[in-house]
Amino acid sequence: MSTHDDERGSGTDPRYTPPQQYGQPPHQSGQPYGGQQYQPSPFGQGQPPGQPGYAQQYGQPGYPQQYGQPGGYNPYSPQGQYGQYGQYGQTAVPARPTPVVVAAVLGFVFGAFGALMSLGLLLGGAVFGTVFEDLVASDPAFEDVDTGGVDTGQITGVLVVLGILALVWTVLMIWGAVRALTGRSRVLLLVGGAIAVAVTALFLVGVLSGVSTGGAGGGEVVFSLLLFLAALAIVVLLCLRPAAQYFAAHRARRGR
Repeated sequence: MSTHDDERGSGTDPRYTPPQQYGQPPHQSGQPYGGQQYQPSPFGQGQPPGQPGYAQQYGQPGYPQQYGQPGGYNPYSPQGQYGQYGQYGQTAVPARPTPVVVAAVLGFVFGAFGALMSLGLLLGGAVFGTVFEDLVASDPAFEDVDTGGVDTGQITGVLVVLGILALVWTVLMIWGAVRALTGRSRVLLLVGGAIAVAVTALFLVGVLSGVSTGGAGGGEVVFSLLLFLAALAIVVLLCLRPAAQYFAAHRARRGR
C-alpha cells in the first residue's frame, strides 16, 4: 500500500481521534450530535448524565417559598402593622366629637350656676334666723304680722340641706364634664344632666304659672326655657352615636 493511501485511510478511519489541544475539554466518544450533554448545576454540584435539569433555579420566580421568609408571609399585608390595636404599641387617641365637647361645656356652665346657688343657699341658711329677727324688729311693715309661728330653725335647716344637695350636684356636673372630655365615662354627666332637666322643668312650670297670674314676665320665661333646653341638650348629645363610639373606643383602648 502506498503512502498516499495510508494518509487517506487514516483521515477516514472512525477510530482515529485527533490529539487534544491545550485549553479544550476532552472529546466524549459515542455522544450523538445535539444530544443531552452534561452541564454543571448553578451551585457547582454536578448532575449525573441522563437526568433532566432543574426547571427552576434558586431564587427564580415560581418557588412557593424563598429562603429566609416564613410560609404565608406577606410584607404588604395590612395586618400586624404598627399602631393597630392588639399589636405592639397603642392605638391613637380618638378625637373628641362635637357632641361630647358641647355637652361638657354645658356641664361646666351648669356647674358654675350650681356653685353660686349652693353658696347662696348655705349662706342664707346660716344667717336666715338673725336676718329675719332684725328685719321684723326694724321694719314697721312686720308690726301687724304675727311672726310667732315662724320657725326660723326649720327654715334654716331646709336651706342648708338644699345647699348641700346643690353642692353635690355641682361637683357631679363638673367632675362628669371632666371625665367626659377625657373619654373616661359619660355616666356622671348623664346623671347630672337628668337632674338638671327635672329641676329646670319644675322651674319652667313655676314661671309659666306665674305668668298666668301676672307674677312673672317674658324675661323669666325665656331664661327658664333656655335653662331647660340646655339641660336637655346635655342628655341628648351624650346619647348620640358619635359620643357612644368615642367612649367605646376609649374603653377598648384601656382594654376593658
